[in-house]
Amino acid sequence: MKKILLTLMFVNFLTANAQNPVQEFNFNGNLNSADNSISFLGTPLFVNDRMGSPKSALRLVNKGYQAVVGELPQDNKPKTISVWVKFNAVNIPNYILGYGNAVNGQYFGLVQQPMAGSSADVSLVGWGDANNVIVSVPLVKETWYFYSITYDGNISKIYRNGELLKSAEGIQRSAKGYILNLGKLNTSTSINADIDDLRLYSVAMTDEQVREAYNSSKPNGAPVTESIPVSSPATSNAPKKAVATPMPAKTVAPATSAETNKSGKTIEVFSQGKQIMSANASNITDLPEGTYLIKVINSSNKK
Repeated sequence: MKKILLTLMFVNFLTANAQNPVQEFNFNGNLNSADNSISFLGTPLFVNDRMGSPKSALRLVNKGYQAVVGELPQDNKPKTISVWVKFNAVNIPNYILGYGNAVNGQYFGLVQQPMAGSSADVSLVGWGDANNVIVSVPLVKETWYFYSITYDGNISKIYRNGELLKSAEGIQRSAKGYILNLGKLNTSTSINADIDDLRLYSVAMTDEQVREAYNSSKPNGAPVTESIPVSSPATSNAPKKAVATPMPAKTVAPATSAETNKSGKTIEVFSQGKQIMSANASNITDLPEGTYLIKVINSSNKK
């Protein structure tokens, strides 16, 4: 009996822990994370949130924000990002959020495409048409929606208002990098929307957990479910309109690990007490403007 109780307690602990974000931003009058450990960069404009509370949501009008988030899951590790969004314009692409590299399969982002007739495409962007998951949904201007995108190492899913819109199997999402963008897709900026309660998880939340996250945070009077057809994994890889992917900007290639090792030095970059770069800091040129601690280690053998 004791073993059964302990097992149930352990399972309950894992379930509860799976829904705890590794980082979240409430945008309640500031750009700081909930634990005040990191912050988005930029001059913000705060507006009413979905509950009507003043200065409790972030408005983005063709403007992007960046934050260095050391907890962003790397490579093909499980991940979930959820966010409340209200679109103030539906005739333009809204690049909601994303992180990673402008390389096939190395990006993880969310884009709401402009209206085309009575619907609009929402995309889980992986960079490259074969890596995008796209589904058409109804879209109403100035209405709050709760979006969630998940990946468990094999299956990618898009949710809106707690309901699964589409899933796809077998797409590798080797997202790399610790810079989280709002309002941008790589180097392109396009958005006119309000954003609230952005949450990052290091697990792929289940259907039930996503639904509970919506129901526990929705404004009064919001529907519990939506009547939107769900595309199954078996049919989700059918060709569809491509996401408008901007051309990647040319950058000067930083020193590679081999070049760094020739000098016998290892470079580590820290932000707010957390290491945010790999040992050789190969993507140091991608960092947004800010103050960082750089640690240089002489790794050559002393004779």
